[in-house]
Amino acid sequence: MAYELSVNYLSKSLHIPVELFYTKNHEWLAVDENVVTFGITEKASQFLGEILYIDLPDEGDRINIGSMFASLEGVRNIMDLIAPFSGTILEVNPRLIEDPALISDDTYGEGWLFTAELDSEKDLALLVRHLEYKQQLLSQEL
Repeated sequence: MAYELSVNYLSKSLHIPVELFYTKNHEWLAVDENVVTFGITEKASQFLGEILYIDLPDEGDRINIGSMFASLEGVRNIMDLIAPFSGTILEVNPRLIEDPALISDDTYGEGWLFTAELDSEKDLALLVRHLEYKQQLLSQEL
């Protein structure tokens, strides 16, 4: 992934890949037509610490925009994931079952959580791109 932007946070650089969409809850989405790959950002990963447990939807499950559909438990915090779109889960990352720490180790790569088929591309209008996400990080109390 190409990293155009980064933000310094607690002496660490948070990478913000330019090709992704972002949510205000620090989740990322890679979009390929009507299929999305979903994960959490480096900011969320730092908030959680080492990830110990994941509760993700199953393949074939439906998720609805605005509803809680999964959770991640780290050594520091627990994060409930709120669906930023409506759709159907196509694949859950099988490597995370044995190694949930992969989410923190390779946040934007092998640490993806699942892929899903979007019901409507209109849901993407609620997301932000890299520049807006950077502004969000800079304006928040980190």
